[in-house]
Amino acid sequence: MSDMANRSNDDKILTLDEVAQILKVSVGTLRTWRTKGGGPKGFRAGKYVRYRRSAVEQFITEQKGKENYS
Repeated sequence: MSDMANRSNDDKILTLDEVAQILKVSVGTLRTWRTKGGGPKGFRAGKYVRYRRSAVEQFITEQKGKENYS
């Protein structure tokens, strides 16, 4: 896959429902995380909250780094 295609996929804009499905959490949980400063970094597009796929993937990577196996 070309670099441009990879960049395009990383920058795909996702809805709250799509991110909730990816993370297997409720939309309400995403909203709570957003108001408390947690979860993946999102942005407003008018009255809607949207997320870049790359931000969601970064959040997942960060959470994996925090896993505690003890």
